[in-house]
Amino acid sequence: MYSPYHRRPLPDYFLSSPLVALLYPFHQLLLRLRGAPRLPPPGVQPIRVVCISDTHTLEWPDVPDGDLLIHAGDLANDGSVREIQAAVDWLRSLPHRHKVVICGNHDSYFDARSRCDEDREENGSFADVSSSTASIRSLDDLNAASRIDWGDIHYLQHSSVELSFPSTSPISSTTPLTSSNSRSITVYGAPQIPALVSFGPEHAFTYPPYHDAWSRTVPPETDILVTHTPPQAHLDMSPVYSTGCPNLLAEAWRVRPALHVFGHIHESAGCEPVFWDNAQLAWERLCASRRPRARYSRFMALAGLWRDLFDPSGWVDAAKVLVYGVLGVIWAQVWGGETRDGGWMVNAACMYRASGKLGNPPRVINL
Repeated sequence: MYSPYHRRPLPDYFLSSPLVALLYPFHQLLLRLRGAPRLPPPGVQPIRVVCISDTHTLEWPDVPDGDLLIHAGDLANDGSVREIQAAVDWLRSLPHRHKVVICGNHDSYFDARSRCDEDREENGSFADVSSSTASIRSLDDLNAASRIDWGDIHYLQHSSVELSFPSTSPISSTTPLTSSNSRSITVYGAPQIPALVSFGPEHAFTYPPYHDAWSRTVPPETDILVTHTPPQAHLDMSPVYSTGCPNLLAEAWRVRPALHVFGHIHESAGCEPVFWDNAQLAWERLCASRRPRARYSRFMALAGLWRDLFDPSGWVDAAKVLVYGVLGVIWAQVWGGETRDGGWMVNAACMYRASGKLGNPPRVINL
């Protein structure tokens, strides 16, 4: 029995859906040929965003310099205050102007249901907090004071922060910014993840995979969205064995952030441009339509070839992925058109697979 968090052997992708397995590399190539999905505004200093996630008590030895450091959850393993504070102390030592952190399912202190025995309040009980409530409400809403010393770090849990950056030339981190020399972005962070396997009570912020924990939760003015789970069909072991959340994907379409940072799926670390267009929509439909096949045995997956042959809607979507992708390349590289409302999706998981070692490098995006 394969875990949904481990990549399947390559033949399984072809057995389940030859159409999307063959289309995938062409789709990725066209995405890259289209160029940057969004450029910094003209005449201003780009904001250099450094993205990490899933460090699991370990420290990356050489985090790149930048204006904003984002950690997308799983600072710890057992989720104790002890482990989390050690990770926070490391992040506090880094020189970035702004730092934003959310928690992940291993950071159990932040979900009152999941805390280690050593961290439970003597005079507080959260046994009556339901799974669905705890996954969408913030720690402050539960009237529980945090024991983590965050220092200059912005910790987000179903909340936003507006950050200011120099708009012209680099300024010392000690120099105050004024409205005339600053550029502001809004970052929203949320921790919840779909429980695709039978997680134990020590895992924080889990919700049933078909429960909608996302609709209308992200403020529309969000420039950077930080979640622990990926959205469906993007850096989540797509196209067939997708582990991302479809409701989060719908929320990303509604808000269309310039940058969406997540982690959780170690084996899909990387960066992917998104253009919020017909090519992307067709690709996501193909992934969603093949996702049920992930539940089939390898023997049952042998029927994938025949299902693909007699799936006219799948062939139409495959054609749209190619045609609209090629048109996007022509628009950007031949006609010199510029994409203004695209963005980046970044799976910033630093943990290399299930090795217990950090092997996926931090990702850097200029906004």
